[in-house]
Amino acid sequence: MDFQRVIIIDIASLGIGEASDANRYHSVGADTLGHIAQRTSGLTLPTLTKLGLGNSRSDNPIEGLPAVKQPLGNYGKIHLEGLGNQPQSGIREMLDYQDGIRVTSVIDPVVKYSDDYARSVMITNYQSYISNQSLADIVAVNKDSLAFQTLHHEIVSPVNGLVYMIVQGLPRAAENGDLKKYLEILKETDQHIAQVINELHRTDLLIITSSFANDMTVAVSPTREYLPLIVYSPDYESGHSIGIRHSLADIGATIAEAFSLNYSKESVGHSFLSEVSL
Repeated sequence: MDFQRVIIIDIASLGIGEASDANRYHSVGADTLGHIAQRTSGLTLPTLTKLGLGNSRSDNPIEGLPAVKQPLGNYGKIHLEGLGNQPQSGIREMLDYQDGIRVTSVIDPVVKYSDDYARSVMITNYQSYISNQSLADIVAVNKDSLAFQTLHHEIVSPVNGLVYMIVQGLPRAAENGDLKKYLEILKETDQHIAQVINELHRTDLLIITSSFANDMTVAVSPTREYLPLIVYSPDYESGHSIGIRHSLADIGATIAEAFSLNYSKESVGHSFLSEVSL
């Protein structure tokens, strides 16, 4: 599939269970999504369920988030490889890739090396890593309502390139230990994702993930967990498992391959573009 645009929705702070190295980060037993389900009532995320989020937890099911027989998206878990277990570390690892010379961000090259006019739109609060990208169109917002409004506007436009949006309310709710608010924002995010799916062009690739985890029931923050990974395109008939990815850099490598950037096969990240189904 010749993708013309990649859209990333970063459901920041959402983890789906302790990572393989959780013991090194005092995160044994961490499970942001599982504990939200256990300690609140009414966890229903119909859009993410249809896309396959529950399938990624088939070995440890969550009430209200069942696995489905024919998920719309390709699903899996993804691991933060870097030793720095911080939100900024996750964003950098997610959007970096290795070209023939060095490790760099995909944000500027998507614009610089495009055969046609392309944009890299970053819908976020202040992030020093992102703000240092000279060719990025940075839309600075501090409310999720404005962020999603901007996202929907960008998706229905015909311009190709990269669009990244971070859900900001979840990290704030996690920091405040507000389980009910966290669930409320998750449900609102799920509704917006349903709208996004209806707005996508056939040459769009949607990636839903999280740049870090923060289980508010655990003493440390952030927590070291596996992060959700869902990959969807309107051209997909159904999805399947793409397994456990060992670095968020796989996302950057996938973006690099989608836009035919000078992607080094020695890169830390490994593109999953050939593994997703049409």
